[in-house]
Amino acid sequence: MTGESTAPPLFVQRSGTGPPVVLVHGGLPARVTWARQQELEARWSLIMPSRRGYAPNPPTPRQDFLADADDLAELMSESPGGVHLVGFSYGGLGASVAAGRLPHLVRSLTLIEVPIFVAAENDESVRELAALADRFAADADDAQAERDFYAMAGVGRKMPAEEEEDIRQAMRLWRNLRSPREAKPRFDAIVEAHVPALVVSGEHNAGLERVCDAIAARLGAQRAKVPGAGHAVARAPGFNTILESFLTTAQRSRDNEGRTHER
Repeated sequence: MTGESTAPPLFVQRSGTGPPVVLVHGGLPARVTWARQQELEARWSLIMPSRRGYAPNPPTPRQDFLADADDLAELMSESPGGVHLVGFSYGGLGASVAAGRLPHLVRSLTLIEVPIFVAAENDESVRELAALADRFAADADDAQAERDFYAMAGVGRKMPAEEEEDIRQAMRLWRNLRSPREAKPRFDAIVEAHVPALVVSGEHNAGLERVCDAIAARLGAQRAKVPGAGHAVARAPGFNTILESFLTTAQRSRDNEGRTHER
């Protein structure tokens, strides 16, 4: 792994049977982000890494999507036939970078409200969203930026007691991270490898909608909007149905290609 040769092994939770699906969480812990996707384990092998700095991994000083990409590239390489890669929010930055590096190991790519600002950097609503993210990360005393950022992210003050410490630990990482403005995934490599792609949003923020539209256009991806849960799109009614339909179609296409090559 680039610059991570002495890093301890990444904690990865695995469950289910079937084709492998790597679920990459965003700002909140994996078990919180993907709580409603556990029902998919009846038909899919779910692989849920906890990104660096998130329990039970050791603490780290900051989030870094390039370190996430290194970890994901290593995880993907463990599956010779490749994986279905699903990335949410900041975690989707590392997922998209890893997909661009190793597109031959990506059976499909799903990006959920991933802040790849470069995809639509000339849009005013996207510039405002990127500026808010920068203000929030730069100044812990900027109360207005904090309120606006939490409102956009759908984070409330009340937290389940059993999740409170993990979530507070995660929120500290939000203040120190490699800026999403630096993310420049290799969309061209993903497209050239004919990786099926799906881009999903929750219809709650104009800037995120424009970013998702632009990413979908760059990837030639399917585009879905699943309102009802704000930024926590994976918790919205109907999300699992949309995701599994896409995964099933992508997997069937891959299986058919494999049979064609065997003839």
